[in-house]
Amino acid sequence: MSDWASILSEHGATVWRTVYRLLNDHADALDCYQETFLAAWRLAERQPVLAWRALLVRLATRRALDRLRQRLRTRARFTALDGVPEPATDAGCPPRQAEAAELLDRVRQALARLPQKQAEVFWLSCLEGQSHEQISQVLNVPTGEVRVLLHRARVHLARVLEPDRSCGGKDHERELEAPGP
Repeated sequence: MSDWASILSEHGATVWRTVYRLLNDHADALDCYQETFLAAWRLAERQPVLAWRALLVRLATRRALDRLRQRLRTRARFTALDGVPEPATDAGCPPRQAEAAELLDRVRQALARLPQKQAEVFWLSCLEGQSHEQISQVLNVPTGEVRVLLHRARVHLARVLEPDRSCGGKDHERELEAPGP
């Protein structure tokens, strides 16, 4: 039997940071937060959990990436305006903030189009700061595979996010729709 009150108090902030940083939307982050703990509860009923933090971060990342993909599919049907500006940079310069917000949106779109494992490895490594060994344990894959997945994710993201490629950036939109291997 798990002590859910202590698990929630110990790991709740980490789960919230994970989903909110990826989604940047309070309502979506709250849904993913709840879904993460529900999934963890269901899993804990079937088998013992040895590393709660690792499990919760993985579940949170997956739920948030799924929500991000769902959001992008919905956006393809219609465009919604976000009322809250994104905290983009420390500089108070509106053009820089707008550029940074646009870049973050493009990163989110690109992440949502990466294969699931590549997106998870990139998120856990580059944004959560986990080592290759930690990611290997969380995802239950060899460390070498983590390195390969991270490399592929970085190459794809660099290609998609490279500024001013040919045709005034139109290639970016095509690449966001068709991820590489």
